[in-house]
Amino acid sequence: LQGDSRKLEDTGAYLALPSTRSPSEPKLLSGSSFRVSGTASGLTVSARDSFQISTLICSTKLTQNVNLLGLLKWRAKPSLLAGNLQKLMNVDGGEVIKFLQDTLDALFSIMMENSDTDVYDTLVFDALVFIVGLVADRKFQHFNAVLEAYIRQHFSATLAYKCVRS
Repeated sequence: LQGDSRKLEDTGAYLALPSTRSPSEPKLLSGSSFRVSGTASGLTVSARDSFQISTLICSTKLTQNVNLLGLLKWRAKPSLLAGNLQKLMNVDGGEVIKFLQDTLDALFSIMMENSDTDVYDTLVFDALVFIVGLVADRKFQHFNAVLEAYIRQHFSATLAYKCVRS
């Protein structure tokens, strides 16, 4: 955008401009420019000056893996819980490890909130064995301390002892 520097000091003069040229505007030859009409008169847009912005959006709190996300958000669709517990075994170990505490919290919550039935006990137990197996893997052995800290400081599912013990 080119124009009088005093006009460019007023952000309203250029922030109201469209982000792209409208399709009805003819393509300009390299090096040419056109005048911006309307309230921002006096500003010109150069055809050879352009840039493109690319973004990558990723969550630092939630995974993009649908199988793991289904387990972490199990209360949203409890009818899919059994399937989500089984699908956990197919999730890449690195993804599970990144969300180790959240995954363990979900598993123990499932166990606690369904303590009146044993429908999910085996599935949750298998998931816990899967996670412990991941942590025992050489590739993820540095997460052993994270698991131990979770057990000592964060674990509070007292009814889970009954299910895990038997």
